[in-house]
Formats: sequence, structure tokens, C-alpha cells
Amino acid sequence: MDIAKYIGLFLLKNHYCYIHGLGNLELIKRPGTYDGSALQAPTYEVVVTPGGSIDDNLANFIATNEQISISKAANTLREYSIQARKDMANGNEVAIPHIGAFTEKESKVKFNTDANFRFTPAGIPTIRNSKQLEDQNARLTNKPAYPEPQKADSVNWSMVILVVVLLLILGGGGYGIYYYMMNNRATPAPAPATVQAHVPPKDSAVQSVFAPDSAGAKKDSTAMGAGMQLTEYKMVIGDYSTRLKAETRIRNLKANGFHGDIVPRDSAGFYVYTTVTCRPVDTTHVKDSLANLFGYRSVMIY
Repeated sequence: MDIAKYIGLFLLKNHYCYIHGLGNLELIKRPGTYDGSALQAPTYEVVVTPGGSIDDNLANFIATNEQISISKAANTLREYSIQARKDMANGNEVAIPHIGAFTEKESKVKFNTDANFRFTPAGIPTIRNSKQLEDQNARLTNKPAYPEPQKADSVNWSMVILVVVLLLILGGGGYGIYYYMMNNRATPAPAPATVQAHVPPKDSAVQSVFAPDSAGAKKDSTAMGAGMQLTEYKMVIGDYSTRLKAETRIRNLKANGFHGDIVPRDSAGFYVYTTVTCRPVDTTHVKDSLANLFGYRSVMIY
């Protein structure tokens, strides 16, 4: 097994090589020089230092290439180191082919680089898709440097999802507005035909509601046949949270031939009432009739 050959190969590959018992070989670049007439290129020199990081990388390298165990490679490397120290102690050099040789001077290991040693580091790889290289090849082959990519049918799913979400938001907002408007719309007044179905035909007190001019009319007390005086009452037929709703209700009443007016309930509400002229004993019956007529179960005298 040629340990010296593996030392040289490992050194050129990794720029260092630790050998137990001999030291750490390092490949060092010396800068270029100018001697006054010519510019000298940079050179590489191999030196040995007594220290270095202790590792088994060289033994692994030898074991991999020789296809032996790492322990066997480490033992062979240690035997080589011991023999090299003996040879150097006897004044002999321990050569590393094409690179140089180990020597010992004053009990210190040194390394003399071969005068013919030349080292060229690996070149920097070029970018294969470099624009300049492609343009140059295109000029040589008369082909376009950058062929147009074929258009592939694709769907931008992110945009599709975004559009669907926006449509859902708009649809939900529109439904919310429609629901709010329907809930806040004033209840329309019942049709005259329906009103006639709920009003007793011979109830003169309720019949006064249908005549707008009956609100201020003065009836003769003998009209009732019982000698009881007729009294004018304001009957509440609606309760609304806003004045706008109350006014809408008044317009609906007038459109169907009824009359009514608005009175504040409190700071946050309004009553809609109509004026009825009847006997005091008939007020309960009149309130029931108005509740059936206008669909408001809380008819009361204001």
C-alpha cells in the first residue's frame, strides 16, 4: 500500500493533510511578484506545522480507495509515520511523489517543496444559462437565444377563490340589507273589504271611525235614545319606535279612507290614534272592534 501516494492525493484535494507523528501538511499560495522586468505568477508551496487538527480523514480516504477497514488503514498509516521518523533520524528524506519530501533538522520535521511542483486550482464553473453564452451560441447557430416558451393552459386558482369569496360577501350584504328593509317596513293598512268584514254593521260608535268629519261632530244626546251623552275619545291603534314609521302608518290609513294622528309616547316612541265618538258604556266594545279592525291588540284610550 503506497501511503505516500495517498498523502499527496489527499493534500491536493483538500489543501491540507494531517499525518499523526509527522504534523499537518498545508498547501499555501504565495502571491505573485514583480522583479522589475516581468510579473511572476502566484506559486504554491507545501509547508508542515507541528500542530493541526487531529482527525481520521486521511485514514478514511485510504480505506475508501483501498476498500479496507478504517482501523487497518489507520494502523498502516501509523506504521508509515513511525518508519518515516526513523528514516529522517538517519538523515534520509521521506519523499511524497511530485510534491516534495520530509526532512528532519534539529529534531524538527520540515517539508521541502519540489522545485518542479506546479499546482493549478480548479477553475470557476461558468453559469450554463449565462445570457452572454447563449447569445454567442445563437449567433453561431443562427437560432434565437431565447425561444418563446409555449403557453400552457393553466387556471389561477387563487384568483378564482378570491372572486368566489367576494361574490359571497356581496350576496350576504345584499341579503342583509333586504332583510333589514323588510323588517323595518311599516305594516300596510288592511283593505276596505277586510275592514268591512270585521266591523259590526250596526255599531254607530265604530262607524264614526270611517268618516273623517265625525271627529269634531257634536251629536245630540237624544240620538242614542237612552238620554246618555256621546263622548269623544282618542283611541291608540298603533305604537312605533320612530316617527317615520308612524307617519307611514298615517299615510296608509288616509289612503284607505281612515283618519288618524300622531302623539309622542315618550322620548323614544310614538302613538298613532284615531278619534271615536261613543257612549262611555260602549268604550270596551269599541276598543275590541278597533283591535280587530287594525290588528293592534293593545288599543287603549289616550
